[in-house]
Amino acid sequence: MNGARPNPFMPHLMRIAGTREETLDVRTLRLEFTEPDVASTLQWQAGQFGQFSIFGSGECVFTITNPPTRQGYIECTFREVGKATAALRSRSIGQVVGFRGPYGNSFDMEEWQGKDVTFAGGGIGMAALHAPLQFVLDHRDDYGEILILNGARSVSDIVY
Repeated sequence: MNGARPNPFMPHLMRIAGTREETLDVRTLRLEFTEPDVASTLQWQAGQFGQFSIFGSGECVFTITNPPTRQGYIECTFREVGKATAALRSRSIGQVVGFRGPYGNSFDMEEWQGKDVTFAGGGIGMAALHAPLQFVLDHRDDYGEILILNGARSVSDIVY
């Protein structure tokens, strides 16, 4: 990560800039860094994740759902399932959360170039596919046919 902090256990502060209700219990947050130098230098790859802190309530691990082609902010999509995610869902625009990352492996987007691409997922599992799908769409001329299979228990449960 560029813009490394002296203490890697201290989260970057991020302000909630927007929310989007994907389903009745799934929400996407758009988070903007309070530190301009971090916003301009943080690098990640499609498929990586971050540790999100809800101060006083805990932490959660979520996929970074916006691709690295869309810099300056981080998006995460989550389902409310416990104390920390309930606290995160109760936060509103302007409130601050913490972010550490990026962590983990990523999709090899260069290896996919020139090939047809299929994205298959369902429910909240679509969050892990959102960044690579948007990356492919942002570089549409570099990829072949795109097929998206998005399953859910009902139409109202379709994420994205």
